[in-house]
Amino acid sequence: MELYKGKYFEVVFVDWCQEFIGQCIISGNKENLSDMTSEEWTELGKIEKELERVCKKLFNTTMFNFACLMNNAYRDNEKPHVHFHFVPRYKDKVYLFNKTYADKHFGYNFWKWANSKFKRQKDIFTKEERLEIFNMMKDEFKYD
Repeated sequence: MELYKGKYFEVVFVDWCQEFIGQCIISGNKENLSDMTSEEWTELGKIEKELERVCKKLFNTTMFNFACLMNNAYRDNEKPHVHFHFVPRYKDKVYLFNKTYADKHFGYNFWKWANSKFKRQKDIFTKEERLEIFNMMKDEFKYD
């Protein structure tokens, strides 16, 4: 679900799984980071800063992971494109929709346990609740 579309990047809300509340993908159209212009880096920085502001305000986020991982494109024989994973992290529990969310592995790499169905962070939200998180973020997001 598109949270924002700019000149060079779009922000896609991870509506298929909110294992980290506010998780998004910032996607561009360049194949390599070294192909990005100063103007593209500026837009990316403004987007990332605004996502941080939104998540801090709405969910009291503690910190953020911001990763550019392009391995899958090469592994899956697809054309790579620059994209970043924006992953909010939470030291304290978050109470949302009468549920208690806990960032199970706060302080550790967010994908360290991703392949283990027993140790990975779980998405506790329903489809409707994920839509509500998206709407909250969309209403608050203001790119200047």
